[in-house]
Amino acid sequence: MAPDRLSVKILIAAAVCCVLCILLSLIAIGANQIAFSRIDPTNRLALCQNVYHTVASWAFLLYDLFHIFVIVVFALVLARTFSWEAWMGGGASVIASLADLLSLSVNMFFLMVILRAMAEGRVSGLVTPEAGYEVICSTLDFAQASFGLVGTLFLATAAIKASGMARVAGWFLLIGLPISFIQVAEVGLHTPWTIFLDTWATPITEIVQQIVIGLAFCDILNRRLKSDRSETGNQPYASSADPKNVQAVPTGFRNARHR
Repeated sequence: MAPDRLSVKILIAAAVCCVLCILLSLIAIGANQIAFSRIDPTNRLALCQNVYHTVASWAFLLYDLFHIFVIVVFALVLARTFSWEAWMGGGASVIASLADLLSLSVNMFFLMVILRAMAEGRVSGLVTPEAGYEVICSTLDFAQASFGLVGTLFLATAAIKASGMARVAGWFLLIGLPISFIQVAEVGLHTPWTIFLDTWATPITEIVQQIVIGLAFCDILNRRLKSDRSETGNQPYASSADPKNVQAVPTGFRNARHR
């Protein structure tokens, strides 16, 4: 599908996904704060058994799924006029989201399961069974941070060259660049400031970015509907009262009617 032929339904779906991403981020922030109010954030053995921490992890996982669709549509919209920056930014951002999705999946379905088994007294046979999964998660987190940095930079460059709310979204993407740099530096660390970055700073930045991207979709939809309306209004209207449009009656039928 050509970038300039995106249907209204796709744009509406992308705007709805922006709203879902905002709601999921708010749920994740709230659930994490409830969990951290009861358990030390560095105590991963206890966090793996906490239901609120599990809810936050699922919220972040679903966020990545919806975010991938939002980024793809936003890149297609920008690729209409700024092709290479949009394709580079969109591609790198999708890879970053996929890496984050895989990291969360490994953390939820493998690492947390191992830690939960240890907490319940079921030994896996290894002294530190979580060490291998930590390495995998750190590698995926580094891929997510680095590709996210590149994707944000190129998407912001393409968006700033656009007009309307897309340009505003580009500036907000640029504002989030320092967070991307810090994410690269904090990979593999589990300290209070990195926990604050992961549970507060990054989700709030993403919420703001999703809001402006959603507004950009609404702006594009508004312009698309106005354009369609004006094209419909400019079409010539054939009046039935116009003598040129009156259907001629066959001669034979006229003569038969007067007999």
